[in-house]
Amino acid sequence: MYKRDINTKNPLGMGGKLALSYAELIKEMWQGSSGRTAPHEVKRVVGKRVTKFSGFGQQDSCELINYVLDLMHEDLNRVI
Repeated sequence: MYKRDINTKNPLGMGGKLALSYAELIKEMWQGSSGRTAPHEVKRVVGKRVTKFSGFGQQDSCELINYVLDLMHEDLNRVI
Protein backbone atom coordinates (compact mmCIF):
# COMPACT_ATOMS: atom_id res chain seq x y z
CA MET A 1 0.00 0.00 0.00
CA TYR A 2 2.95 2.36 0.56
CA LYS A 3 3.78 2.43 -3.16
CA ARG A 4 0.82 4.66 -3.97
CA ASP A 5 2.25 7.33 -1.65
CA ILE A 6 5.63 7.53 -3.38
CA ASN A 7 6.17 10.80 -5.19
CA THR A 8 8.51 10.10 -8.11
CA LYS A 9 8.22 13.64 -9.53
CA ASN A 10 9.36 15.66 -6.52
CA PRO A 11 12.63 17.39 -7.53
CA LEU A 12 13.70 17.58 -3.87
CA GLY A 13 13.38 13.81 -3.39
CA MET A 14 15.16 10.81 -4.83
CA GLY A 15 12.43 9.81 -7.27
CA GLY A 16 11.13 7.23 -4.82
CA LYS A 17 14.39 5.25 -4.81
CA LEU A 18 15.08 5.84 -1.12
CA ALA A 19 11.55 4.87 -0.09
CA LEU A 20 11.75 1.67 -2.13
CA SER A 21 15.21 0.70 -0.85
CA TYR A 22 14.13 1.38 2.73
CA ALA A 23 11.02 -0.77 2.20
CA GLU A 24 13.20 -3.62 0.93
CA LEU A 25 15.46 -3.26 3.97
CA ILE A 26 12.51 -3.47 6.37
CA LYS A 27 11.09 -6.43 4.46
CA GLU A 28 14.43 -8.24 4.66
CA MET A 29 14.70 -7.50 8.39
CA TRP A 30 11.26 -8.94 9.12
CA GLN A 31 10.93 -11.70 6.54
CA GLY A 32 14.49 -12.53 5.52
CA SER A 33 15.90 -16.00 5.99
CA SER A 34 19.28 -14.70 7.18
CA GLY A 35 19.84 -13.69 10.78
CA ARG A 36 21.53 -10.46 9.74
CA THR A 37 20.82 -7.61 7.36
CA ALA A 38 22.98 -4.74 6.11
CA PRO A 39 21.57 -1.49 4.69
CA HIS A 40 23.93 -1.36 1.69
CA GLU A 41 21.29 -0.22 -0.81
CA VAL A 42 19.93 2.52 1.48
CA LYS A 43 23.47 3.83 1.98
CA ARG A 44 24.17 3.71 -1.76
CA VAL A 45 21.00 5.67 -2.58
CA VAL A 46 21.74 8.33 0.06
CA GLY A 47 25.36 8.51 -1.16
CA LYS A 48 24.15 9.47 -4.64
CA ARG A 49 22.58 12.66 -3.24
CA VAL A 50 25.00 13.40 -0.38
CA THR A 51 28.51 12.66 -1.60
CA LYS A 52 30.09 12.61 1.86
CA PHE A 53 28.16 9.37 2.51
CA SER A 54 29.17 7.75 -0.78
CA GLY A 55 32.46 6.36 0.54
CA PHE A 56 33.34 4.23 3.51
CA GLY A 57 34.70 7.00 5.73
CA GLN A 58 33.35 7.54 9.21
CA GLN A 59 30.53 10.08 9.34
CA ASP A 60 28.23 11.54 11.97
CA SER A 61 25.27 9.21 12.49
CA CYS A 62 22.92 12.05 13.49
CA GLU A 63 23.71 13.83 10.24
CA LEU A 64 23.00 10.64 8.27
CA ILE A 65 19.65 10.18 10.01
CA ASN A 66 18.72 13.81 9.26
CA TYR A 67 19.47 13.31 5.56
CA VAL A 68 17.59 9.99 5.43
CA LEU A 69 14.52 11.44 7.12
CA ASP A 70 14.54 14.57 4.97
CA LEU A 71 14.94 12.63 1.71
CA MET A 72 12.34 10.07 2.80
CA HIS A 73 9.94 12.90 3.58
CA GLU A 74 10.42 14.28 0.06
CA ASP A 75 10.01 10.84 -1.53
CA LEU A 76 6.68 10.40 0.26
CA ASN A 77 5.43 13.99 0.10
CA ARG A 78 2.26 13.96 -1.99
CA VAL A 79 1.93 17.76 -2.17
CA ILE A 80 2.49 18.99 -5.72
